[in-house]
Amino acid sequence: MLSKSDYLRYLQCKKCLWLYKHRKDLKPKPSASQEAIFEQGYKVENYARELFPKGVEIENVFSDGDKKTKELIANGKKVIYQASVMAEGLWAMADIFIKNEDKWDIYEVKSSTEVKDEHIADLCFQKIAFEKGGFKIGDTYLVHINNEYVKNVEIEPNKLLTIEKITEQVDNLRSSVEADIPKAIKITKETEEPTVRILKQCKKPYECPFKEYCFRDIPPYSIYNLTRINERKLADLLDMGIMEICDIPDGFPLSTAQENQILTAKSGKPIIEIGKTATTLKSLPYPLYFLDYESIAPAIPIYDGTKPYQQVCFQYSLHVVTENGTEHYEYLGKGDKNPIPDLLKSMRGNIGDTGAVIVWNKSFESSRNNEMAEMYPEYKDFLASVNGRIFDLMEIFSKQYYVHPEFKGRYSIKKVLPVIVPELSYKNLEIQKGDIASLKWFGIARGEITGAEKDTIFKNLLKYCHLDTLAMVEIWNNILKIQKV
Repeated sequence: MLSKSDYLRYLQCKKCLWLYKHRKDLKPKPSASQEAIFEQGYKVENYARELFPKGVEIENVFSDGDKKTKELIANGKKVIYQASVMAEGLWAMADIFIKNEDKWDIYEVKSSTEVKDEHIADLCFQKIAFEKGGFKIGDTYLVHINNEYVKNVEIEPNKLLTIEKITEQVDNLRSSVEADIPKAIKITKETEEPTVRILKQCKKPYECPFKEYCFRDIPPYSIYNLTRINERKLADLLDMGIMEICDIPDGFPLSTAQENQILTAKSGKPIIEIGKTATTLKSLPYPLYFLDYESIAPAIPIYDGTKPYQQVCFQYSLHVVTENGTEHYEYLGKGDKNPIPDLLKSMRGNIGDTGAVIVWNKSFESSRNNEMAEMYPEYKDFLASVNGRIFDLMEIFSKQYYVHPEFKGRYSIKKVLPVIVPELSYKNLEIQKGDIASLKWFGIARGEITGAEKDTIFKNLLKYCHLDTLAMVEIWNNILKIQKV
Protein backbone atom coordinates (compact mmCIF):
# COMPACT_ATOMS: atom_id res chain seq x y z
CA MET A 1 0.00 0.00 0.00
CA LEU A 2 1.38 3.38 -1.05
CA SER A 3 0.30 6.35 1.06
CA LYS A 4 0.64 10.02 0.18
CA SER A 5 3.47 10.25 2.73
CA ASP A 6 5.17 7.34 0.99
CA TYR A 7 4.85 9.13 -2.32
CA LEU A 8 6.43 12.27 -0.90
CA ARG A 9 9.28 10.13 0.43
CA TYR A 10 9.70 8.73 -3.08
CA LEU A 11 9.95 12.23 -4.51
CA GLN A 12 12.62 13.16 -2.00
CA CYS A 13 14.65 9.97 -2.19
CA LYS A 14 13.85 6.47 -3.42
CA LYS A 15 16.07 4.99 -0.73
CA CYS A 16 14.15 6.87 1.96
CA LEU A 17 10.93 5.24 0.78
CA TRP A 18 12.48 1.77 0.73
CA LEU A 19 14.02 2.14 4.18
CA TYR A 20 10.73 3.39 5.60
CA LYS A 21 8.94 0.31 4.26
CA HIS A 22 11.60 -2.29 5.06
CA ARG A 23 13.85 -0.90 7.83
CA LYS A 24 11.72 1.16 10.18
CA ASP A 25 14.03 -0.03 12.94
CA LEU A 26 16.59 2.44 11.60
CA LYS A 27 14.29 5.40 12.04
CA PRO A 28 15.16 7.36 15.21
CA LYS A 29 12.55 8.72 17.58
CA PRO A 30 11.49 12.30 16.81
CA SER A 31 13.51 14.94 18.61
CA ALA A 32 11.90 17.39 21.02
CA SER A 33 12.03 20.04 18.30
CA GLN A 34 10.33 17.74 15.80
CA GLU A 35 7.64 16.83 18.32
CA ALA A 36 6.99 20.55 18.84
CA ILE A 37 6.57 21.02 15.08
CA PHE A 38 4.08 18.14 14.96
CA GLU A 39 2.14 19.65 17.85
CA GLN A 40 2.00 23.02 16.10
CA GLY A 41 0.62 21.26 13.04
CA TYR A 42 -2.19 19.68 15.08
CA LYS A 43 -3.15 23.07 16.52
CA VAL A 44 -3.21 24.70 13.09
CA GLU A 45 -5.42 21.89 11.79
CA ASN A 46 -7.86 22.38 14.67
CA TYR A 47 -8.15 26.08 13.82
CA ALA A 48 -8.71 25.15 10.17
CA ARG A 49 -11.62 22.96 11.20
CA GLU A 50 -13.29 25.99 12.77
CA LEU A 51 -13.54 27.44 9.26
CA PHE A 52 -15.63 24.39 8.30
CA PRO A 53 -17.76 23.64 11.38
CA LYS A 54 -20.14 20.78 12.04
CA GLY A 55 -17.77 18.27 10.56
CA VAL A 56 -17.31 14.73 11.79
CA GLU A 57 -13.84 13.45 12.64
CA ILE A 58 -12.91 9.90 11.78
CA GLU A 59 -10.95 8.24 14.57
CA ASN A 60 -8.74 5.18 14.10
CA VAL A 61 -8.34 6.33 10.55
CA PHE A 62 -5.45 3.97 9.87
CA SER A 63 -7.44 0.86 10.73
CA ASP A 64 -10.87 1.42 9.22
CA GLY A 65 -10.95 5.00 7.96
CA ASP A 66 -11.95 3.96 4.46
CA LYS A 67 -14.99 2.08 5.75
CA LYS A 68 -16.05 4.88 8.12
CA THR A 69 -15.69 7.49 5.38
CA LYS A 70 -18.15 5.59 3.20
CA GLU A 71 -20.54 5.17 6.13
CA LEU A 72 -20.52 8.89 6.92
CA ILE A 73 -21.16 9.77 3.30
CA ALA A 74 -24.00 7.25 3.14
CA ASN A 75 -25.49 8.96 6.20
CA GLY A 76 -25.45 12.32 4.45
CA LYS A 77 -22.47 13.95 6.15
CA LYS A 78 -21.07 16.82 4.12
CA VAL A 79 -17.99 17.84 6.14
CA ILE A 80 -15.56 15.10 7.16
CA TYR A 81 -12.27 15.48 8.97
CA GLN A 82 -9.66 12.82 8.13
CA ALA A 83 -11.68 11.22 5.34
CA SER A 84 -9.68 8.38 3.84
CA VAL A 85 -9.67 6.06 0.87
CA MET A 86 -7.98 2.80 -0.05
CA ALA A 87 -8.02 1.89 -3.72
CA GLU A 88 -5.77 0.14 -6.26
CA GLY A 89 -2.84 -0.03 -3.88
CA LEU A 90 -3.12 3.61 -2.80
CA TRP A 91 -4.10 5.04 0.56
CA ALA A 92 -4.84 8.70 1.20
CA MET A 93 -6.33 10.83 3.94
CA ALA A 94 -7.81 14.29 3.47
CA ASP A 95 -7.54 16.77 6.32
CA ILE A 96 -10.91 18.29 5.44
CA PHE A 97 -13.31 16.70 2.92
CA ILE A 98 -16.30 18.84 1.89
CA LYS A 99 -19.31 18.03 -0.28
CA ASN A 100 -19.81 20.63 -3.02
CA GLU A 101 -22.92 19.79 -5.04
CA ASP A 102 -22.15 16.41 -6.64
CA LYS A 103 -18.41 16.53 -5.96
CA TRP A 104 -16.03 16.56 -3.01
CA ASP A 105 -13.43 19.26 -2.41
CA ILE A 106 -10.18 18.45 -0.64
CA TYR A 107 -8.56 20.85 1.83
CA GLU A 108 -5.01 20.14 2.96
CA VAL A 109 -3.83 22.03 6.08
CA LYS A 110 -0.20 23.05 6.47
CA SER A 111 1.71 25.16 8.98
CA SER A 112 3.71 26.83 6.22
CA THR A 113 3.12 30.41 5.09
CA GLU A 114 2.96 29.65 1.36
CA VAL A 115 2.17 26.98 -1.21
CA LYS A 116 5.17 24.74 -1.89
CA ASP A 117 5.85 22.18 -4.61
CA GLU A 118 5.50 19.29 -2.18
CA HIS A 119 2.03 20.53 -1.16
CA ILE A 120 0.87 20.40 -4.77
CA ALA A 121 2.23 16.87 -5.14
CA ASP A 122 0.54 15.89 -1.87
CA LEU A 123 -2.88 17.09 -3.02
CA CYS A 124 -2.44 15.61 -6.48
CA PHE A 125 -1.79 12.18 -4.98
CA GLN A 126 -4.87 12.56 -2.77
CA LYS A 127 -7.06 13.51 -5.70
CA ILE A 128 -5.88 10.53 -7.75
CA ALA A 129 -6.41 8.11 -4.85
CA PHE A 130 -9.92 9.35 -4.05
CA GLU A 131 -10.92 9.21 -7.71
CA LYS A 132 -9.65 5.65 -7.94
CA GLY A 133 -11.89 4.95 -4.95
CA GLY A 134 -14.94 6.14 -6.88
CA PHE A 135 -15.20 9.69 -5.57
CA LYS A 136 -15.87 12.65 -7.83
CA ILE A 137 -13.33 15.26 -6.78
CA GLY A 138 -13.89 18.94 -7.47
CA ASP A 139 -11.38 21.52 -6.30
CA THR A 140 -8.27 21.20 -4.19
CA TYR A 141 -7.22 23.79 -1.63
CA LEU A 142 -4.28 24.49 0.61
CA VAL A 143 -5.02 26.04 4.00
CA HIS A 144 -1.89 27.70 5.36
CA ILE A 145 -0.70 30.34 7.83
CA ASN A 146 -1.16 34.02 7.03
CA ASN A 147 2.08 35.50 8.33
CA GLU A 148 0.66 39.05 8.25
CA TYR A 149 -2.01 38.22 10.82
CA VAL A 150 -1.63 40.13 14.09
CA LYS A 151 -3.12 38.54 17.20
CA ASN A 152 -5.63 40.66 19.12
CA VAL A 153 -6.99 38.97 22.26
CA GLU A 154 -8.41 35.72 20.81
CA ILE A 155 -7.10 33.83 17.79
CA GLU A 156 -9.33 34.47 14.77
CA PRO A 157 -9.04 31.42 12.50
CA ASN A 158 -10.44 33.26 9.47
CA LYS A 159 -7.59 35.76 9.76
CA LEU A 160 -4.88 33.41 10.99
CA LEU A 161 -5.35 31.13 7.99
CA THR A 162 -5.39 31.66 4.24
CA ILE A 163 -7.22 29.34 1.85
CA GLU A 164 -5.64 29.03 -1.58
CA LYS A 165 -7.32 27.22 -4.44
CA ILE A 166 -4.63 25.26 -6.28
CA THR A 167 -6.78 23.05 -8.49
CA GLU A 168 -5.00 24.17 -11.66
CA GLN A 169 -1.53 23.48 -10.28
CA VAL A 170 -2.67 20.08 -9.04
CA ASP A 171 -4.20 19.13 -12.38
CA ASN A 172 -1.11 20.28 -14.26
CA LEU A 173 1.00 17.90 -12.18
CA ARG A 174 -1.32 14.93 -12.58
CA SER A 175 0.39 13.18 -15.50
CA SER A 176 3.72 13.30 -13.68
CA VAL A 177 2.26 11.88 -10.47
CA GLU A 178 0.41 9.14 -12.35
CA ALA A 179 3.67 8.15 -14.01
CA ASP A 180 5.50 8.14 -10.67
CA ILE A 181 3.03 6.03 -8.71
CA PRO A 182 3.82 2.63 -10.29
CA LYS A 183 7.55 3.36 -9.96
CA ALA A 184 7.12 4.14 -6.27
CA ILE A 185 5.05 0.98 -5.72
CA LYS A 186 7.74 -1.06 -7.45
CA ILE A 187 10.40 0.29 -5.08
CA THR A 188 8.34 -0.70 -2.03
CA LYS A 189 8.24 -4.28 -3.31
CA GLU A 190 11.95 -4.62 -4.03
CA THR A 191 13.89 -6.91 -1.71
CA GLU A 192 17.24 -5.19 -2.13
CA GLU A 193 18.01 -1.75 -0.73
CA PRO A 194 18.36 0.67 -3.65
CA THR A 195 21.64 2.45 -4.28
CA VAL A 196 21.18 6.21 -4.36
CA ARG A 197 23.79 8.91 -4.83
CA ILE A 198 23.81 11.25 -1.85
CA LEU A 199 23.43 14.85 -2.95
CA LYS A 200 21.16 17.45 -1.38
CA GLN A 201 18.02 15.33 -1.05
CA CYS A 202 18.83 14.46 2.56
CA LYS A 203 17.55 17.87 3.64
CA LYS A 204 15.16 18.83 0.83
CA PRO A 205 12.35 19.42 1.42
CA TYR A 206 12.64 17.79 4.85
CA GLU A 207 15.40 16.34 7.02
CA CYS A 208 15.54 12.63 6.21
CA PRO A 209 15.26 10.40 9.30
CA PHE A 210 17.66 7.88 7.76
CA LYS A 211 20.51 10.32 7.16
CA GLU A 212 22.69 8.87 9.92
CA TYR A 213 22.32 5.39 8.44
CA CYS A 214 23.15 6.51 4.92
CA PHE A 215 26.19 8.45 6.12
CA ARG A 216 27.57 5.56 8.19
CA ASP A 217 30.39 4.88 5.71
CA ILE A 218 31.06 8.49 4.77
CA PRO A 219 34.43 9.79 6.09
CA PRO A 220 34.07 12.04 9.15
CA TYR A 221 35.45 15.01 7.20
CA SER A 222 34.10 14.64 3.69
CA ILE A 223 33.03 16.70 0.70
CA TYR A 224 29.62 16.96 2.39
CA ASN A 225 31.23 19.17 5.04
CA LEU A 226 32.38 21.68 2.43
CA THR A 227 30.78 25.01 3.28
CA ARG A 228 27.93 26.02 0.99
CA ILE A 229 28.69 23.29 -1.53
CA ASN A 230 26.04 23.15 -4.23
CA GLU A 231 24.60 20.02 -5.77
CA ARG A 232 26.39 20.43 -9.09
CA LYS A 233 29.82 20.59 -7.45
CA LEU A 234 28.96 17.65 -5.21
CA ALA A 235 28.03 15.62 -8.28
CA ASP A 236 31.27 16.62 -10.04
CA LEU A 237 33.36 15.50 -7.07
CA LEU A 238 31.49 12.20 -6.82
CA ASP A 239 32.03 11.66 -10.56
CA MET A 240 35.75 12.09 -9.88
CA GLY A 241 35.58 9.47 -7.14
CA ILE A 242 36.44 11.99 -4.43
CA MET A 243 34.98 11.66 -0.95
CA GLU A 244 37.61 12.98 1.47
CA ILE A 245 37.80 16.76 1.68
CA CYS A 246 41.60 16.61 1.56
CA ASP A 247 41.47 14.78 -1.78
CA ILE A 248 39.86 17.68 -3.62
CA PRO A 249 42.46 18.64 -6.24
CA ASP A 250 43.97 22.05 -6.77
CA GLY A 251 42.20 23.90 -9.54
CA PHE A 252 38.74 22.54 -8.78
CA PRO A 253 36.40 25.57 -8.95
CA LEU A 254 35.67 26.71 -5.42
CA SER A 255 34.76 29.83 -3.49
CA THR A 256 37.36 31.55 -1.31
CA ALA A 257 35.76 30.14 1.84
CA GLN A 258 35.82 26.62 0.37
CA GLU A 259 39.45 26.99 -0.73
CA ASN A 260 40.44 28.16 2.75
CA GLN A 261 38.59 25.28 4.35
CA ILE A 262 40.45 22.76 2.21
CA LEU A 263 43.79 24.52 2.71
CA THR A 264 43.49 24.39 6.50
CA ALA A 265 42.30 20.78 6.36
CA LYS A 266 45.35 19.75 4.32
CA SER A 267 47.88 21.75 6.32
CA GLY A 268 46.34 21.28 9.74
CA LYS A 269 47.16 24.93 10.41
CA PRO A 270 44.86 27.93 10.76
CA ILE A 271 44.74 30.94 8.49
CA ILE A 272 45.03 34.06 10.62
CA GLU A 273 44.68 37.45 9.00
CA ILE A 274 43.12 39.30 11.90
CA GLY A 275 45.46 42.20 11.18
CA LYS A 276 42.94 43.24 8.55
CA THR A 277 40.44 43.85 11.34
CA ALA A 278 42.87 44.95 14.05
CA THR A 279 42.22 48.64 13.54
CA THR A 280 38.47 48.07 13.75
CA LEU A 281 38.77 46.04 16.95
CA LYS A 282 41.10 48.53 18.55
CA SER A 283 38.88 51.46 17.66
CA LEU A 284 35.64 50.05 19.08
CA PRO A 285 34.42 52.64 21.59
CA TYR A 286 34.04 51.65 25.22
CA PRO A 287 32.06 50.46 27.00
CA LEU A 288 31.64 47.27 24.98
CA TYR A 289 28.19 45.68 25.28
CA PHE A 290 28.20 41.97 24.43
CA LEU A 291 24.53 41.19 23.75
CA ASP A 292 22.58 38.02 23.02
CA TYR A 293 18.84 37.28 22.75
CA GLU A 294 16.84 34.10 23.14
CA SER A 295 13.47 33.94 21.44
CA ILE A 296 10.47 31.84 20.48
CA ALA A 297 8.73 31.87 17.11
CA PRO A 298 5.42 29.98 17.40
CA ALA A 299 3.31 29.31 14.33
CA ILE A 300 0.28 30.47 16.31
CA PRO A 301 1.08 33.71 18.15
CA ILE A 302 0.49 33.66 21.89
CA TYR A 303 0.84 37.39 22.60
CA ASP A 304 -1.26 40.30 21.37
CA GLY A 305 0.47 42.39 18.73
CA THR A 306 2.60 39.52 17.44
CA LYS A 307 2.42 37.60 14.16
CA PRO A 308 2.81 33.93 13.25
CA TYR A 309 6.45 32.84 13.35
CA GLN A 310 7.51 36.24 14.68
CA GLN A 311 10.59 35.98 16.86
CA VAL A 312 9.57 37.07 20.36
CA CYS A 313 12.57 37.82 22.56
CA PHE A 314 12.06 36.47 26.08
CA GLN A 315 15.62 36.74 27.40
CA TYR A 316 18.84 38.65 27.00
CA SER A 317 22.32 38.41 28.44
CA LEU A 318 24.65 41.40 28.50
CA HIS A 319 28.32 41.51 29.42
CA VAL A 320 29.58 45.07 29.71
CA VAL A 321 33.34 45.55 29.34
CA THR A 322 34.81 48.83 30.52
CA GLU A 323 38.40 49.89 31.01
CA ASN A 324 37.93 49.00 34.68
CA GLY A 325 36.51 45.51 34.30
CA THR A 326 33.45 43.48 33.30
CA GLU A 327 29.89 43.45 34.62
CA HIS A 328 26.98 41.20 33.70
CA TYR A 329 23.27 42.01 33.35
CA GLU A 330 20.38 39.84 32.29
CA TYR A 331 16.64 39.56 31.90
CA LEU A 332 14.43 36.49 31.67
CA GLY A 333 10.68 36.68 31.18
CA LYS A 334 8.60 34.70 33.66
CA GLY A 335 6.25 33.38 31.00
CA ASP A 336 3.10 34.92 32.46
CA LYS A 337 2.88 37.76 29.91
CA ASN A 338 4.50 39.23 26.82
CA PRO A 339 8.16 39.56 27.87
CA ILE A 340 9.17 42.25 25.37
CA PRO A 341 8.11 45.41 27.29
CA ASP A 342 10.01 44.41 30.43
CA LEU A 343 12.96 43.17 28.38
CA LEU A 344 13.23 46.53 26.62
CA LYS A 345 12.91 48.44 29.88
CA SER A 346 15.70 46.39 31.39
CA MET A 347 17.92 46.78 28.33
CA ARG A 348 17.37 50.52 28.22
CA GLY A 349 18.60 50.74 31.79
CA ASN A 350 21.74 48.72 31.10
CA ILE A 351 22.89 49.87 27.64
CA GLY A 352 24.16 53.42 27.52
CA ASP A 353 23.99 55.89 24.64
CA THR A 354 27.63 55.35 23.66
CA GLY A 355 29.81 52.30 23.21
CA ALA A 356 29.90 49.42 20.74
CA VAL A 357 27.28 46.66 20.88
CA ILE A 358 28.92 43.36 20.01
CA VAL A 359 26.81 40.42 18.81
CA TRP A 360 27.24 37.12 17.02
CA ASN A 361 25.31 37.25 13.74
CA LYS A 362 24.05 40.83 13.60
CA SER A 363 21.22 40.04 11.20
CA PHE A 364 19.37 38.29 14.03
CA GLU A 365 19.77 40.94 16.74
CA SER A 366 19.25 43.82 14.31
CA SER A 367 16.06 42.29 12.93
CA ARG A 368 14.68 41.69 16.41
CA ASN A 369 15.46 45.29 17.35
CA ASN A 370 13.65 46.58 14.26
CA GLU A 371 10.61 44.43 15.03
CA MET A 372 10.49 45.50 18.67
CA ALA A 373 10.85 49.16 17.67
CA GLU A 374 7.82 48.79 15.40
CA MET A 375 5.80 47.23 18.21
CA TYR A 376 6.93 49.70 20.88
CA PRO A 377 7.67 53.10 19.27
CA GLU A 378 8.72 54.58 22.61
CA TYR A 379 11.91 52.50 22.27
CA LYS A 380 12.45 53.28 18.58
CA ASP A 381 15.29 55.78 19.10
CA PHE A 382 17.02 53.56 21.64
CA LEU A 383 16.89 50.46 19.41
CA ALA A 384 17.99 52.47 16.37
CA SER A 385 20.98 53.65 18.41
CA VAL A 386 21.80 50.06 19.38
CA ASN A 387 21.61 48.91 15.76
CA GLY A 388 23.82 51.79 14.67
CA ARG A 389 26.55 50.66 17.06
CA ILE A 390 26.50 46.93 16.36
CA PHE A 391 29.73 45.10 15.57
CA ASP A 392 29.36 41.50 14.40
CA LEU A 393 32.09 39.39 16.01
CA MET A 394 31.11 36.45 13.82
CA GLU A 395 32.32 38.30 10.71
CA ILE A 396 35.92 37.80 11.77
CA PHE A 397 35.30 34.14 11.01
CA SER A 398 32.67 34.31 8.27
CA LYS A 399 34.79 36.79 6.30
CA GLN A 400 37.77 34.45 6.52
CA TYR A 401 40.06 36.54 8.72
CA TYR A 402 40.41 33.55 11.01
CA VAL A 403 39.98 30.04 9.57
CA HIS A 404 40.82 27.01 11.68
CA PRO A 405 40.78 23.37 10.51
CA GLU A 406 38.60 22.44 13.50
CA PHE A 407 35.89 24.86 12.36
CA LYS A 408 35.25 22.55 9.40
CA GLY A 409 33.78 25.36 7.34
CA ARG A 410 31.39 26.57 10.02
CA TYR A 411 31.45 29.63 12.22
CA SER A 412 28.69 29.31 14.78
CA ILE A 413 29.75 30.33 18.26
CA LYS A 414 29.48 26.70 19.39
CA LYS A 415 31.97 25.70 16.69
CA VAL A 416 34.38 28.58 17.31
CA LEU A 417 34.42 28.61 21.12
CA PRO A 418 36.03 25.17 21.73
CA VAL A 419 38.88 26.14 19.40
CA ILE A 420 39.54 29.68 20.59
CA VAL A 421 38.63 29.22 24.27
CA PRO A 422 38.80 25.46 25.02
CA GLU A 423 38.34 26.00 28.76
CA LEU A 424 34.77 27.20 28.14
CA SER A 425 32.17 24.67 27.05
CA TYR A 426 28.43 24.24 26.58
CA LYS A 427 28.75 20.52 27.24
CA ASN A 428 28.34 20.87 30.99
CA LEU A 429 25.08 22.82 30.69
CA GLU A 430 21.64 21.25 30.97
CA ILE A 431 20.53 23.44 28.05
CA GLN A 432 23.10 23.42 25.26
CA LYS A 433 21.22 24.67 22.20
CA GLY A 434 19.05 27.66 21.35
CA ASP A 435 16.15 25.59 20.04
CA ILE A 436 15.94 23.68 23.31
CA ALA A 437 16.04 26.95 25.26
CA SER A 438 13.09 28.17 23.18
CA LEU A 439 11.12 24.95 23.70
CA LYS A 440 11.63 24.99 27.45
CA TRP A 441 10.55 28.59 27.85
CA PHE A 442 7.60 28.10 25.49
CA GLY A 443 6.43 25.24 27.69
CA ILE A 444 6.52 27.56 30.69
CA ALA A 445 4.69 30.33 28.82
CA ARG A 446 1.87 27.92 27.93
CA GLY A 447 1.56 26.73 31.52
CA GLU A 448 2.74 23.21 30.72
CA ILE A 449 5.78 23.44 33.01
CA THR A 450 5.29 24.62 36.60
CA GLY A 451 6.68 24.39 40.10
CA ALA A 452 10.16 23.10 40.81
CA GLU A 453 10.70 22.07 37.20
CA LYS A 454 10.00 25.63 36.06
CA ASP A 455 12.46 27.01 38.62
CA THR A 456 15.15 24.61 37.43
CA ILE A 457 14.58 25.56 33.81
CA PHE A 458 14.85 29.26 34.66
CA LYS A 459 18.24 28.63 36.26
CA ASN A 460 19.41 26.61 33.26
CA LEU A 461 18.20 29.27 30.81
CA LEU A 462 20.15 31.94 32.67
CA LYS A 463 23.30 29.80 32.60
CA TYR A 464 22.93 29.11 28.89
CA CYS A 465 22.40 32.70 27.77
CA HIS A 466 25.12 33.91 30.17
CA LEU A 467 27.61 31.61 28.47
CA ASP A 468 26.64 32.96 25.04
CA THR A 469 27.82 36.46 25.92
CA LEU A 470 30.73 35.32 28.11
CA ALA A 471 31.90 33.26 25.14
CA MET A 472 31.91 36.38 22.98
CA VAL A 473 33.92 38.29 25.59
CA GLU A 474 36.55 35.57 25.79
CA ILE A 475 36.73 35.07 22.02
CA TRP A 476 37.19 38.82 21.64
CA ASN A 477 39.93 38.83 24.32
CA ASN A 478 41.77 35.97 22.63
CA ILE A 479 41.59 37.61 19.22
CA LEU A 480 43.16 40.75 20.67
CA LYS A 481 45.94 38.66 22.21
CA ILE A 482 46.66 36.91 18.92
CA GLN A 483 47.47 40.17 17.20
CA LYS A 484 48.59 41.97 20.37
CA VAL A 485 46.27 44.80 19.49
